[in-house]
Amino acid sequence: MATGKFFDISGNEFSMSNPFPKLSFTFYILWLIPVLSALIIFLILRNKKMALPAFITSVLSLGLLTIFFLFTYKDLAVETNILKVLQPAGYLVLLSAVGLILTITPPLPLYKKAGALLAGPLFAFISHMLIEKKFMSETHDDTATVKADYTVTASDLLSEFAANDSAANKKYREKIISVTGIPSQIEVKTDSTVNLKFTGTTNHYIIFSLDKSLFERSGKLTTGQAVSLKGSCSGSSYSMILDSPSIAFKRTTFNKQ
Repeated sequence: MATGKFFDISGNEFSMSNPFPKLSFTFYILWLIPVLSALIIFLILRNKKMALPAFITSVLSLGLLTIFFLFTYKDLAVETNILKVLQPAGYLVLLSAVGLILTITPPLPLYKKAGALLAGPLFAFISHMLIEKKFMSETHDDTATVKADYTVTASDLLSEFAANDSAANKKYREKIISVTGIPSQIEVKTDSTVNLKFTGTTNHYIIFSLDKSLFERSGKLTTGQAVSLKGSCSGSSYSMILDSPSIAFKRTTFNKQ
């Protein structure tokens, strides 16, 4: 999460990228977890008080686990067994964070220990619910009634990102873009959503995620058939799995013809 790879993978594999890419920098605070962990070890070896760094480390760790759990189990639904979501490494972090709070020196009062254990998960849960509410309220119906900020072909958009990725992100991110092209891949998912992928001569590719309410029309599409779409551009992100940058779109709808 701290490096942004979590949302790169979720965007490329499940067509669910970071709903608020402009706030990606906030995840850098998670780097405090390993930094403060090293500091705690140093303080323990020097027989010094480590209450504050232990408190911050535990709160951040439990908050991170909560975010990971909510996205993996609830939003992406990549694991249906609730006990397997965190996997061994996640449970190790959980035990370590709880252990830090319970053995913190100098000892905390019981109510402060309870507050420390609940602060991270509670903040993460509330933030997730607010983001989900905001994200779910943005539907393809909103896009259909909004005039496109830019109208381009898929090949031209791919070339523009390949030529200057930073400039293209600055220009197109969070803008409504009308894109026309021929999809190279059509993926019909089990939940009746459809992903359209556009590729060109560069290593960039465009991915449109179509809501299941559009399945009647999108399910009839075939590769080689030109299509005109309109959606909110989430910008580009690098896929470690596919070793190429992807340009994701959300709130996608068909252009009226």
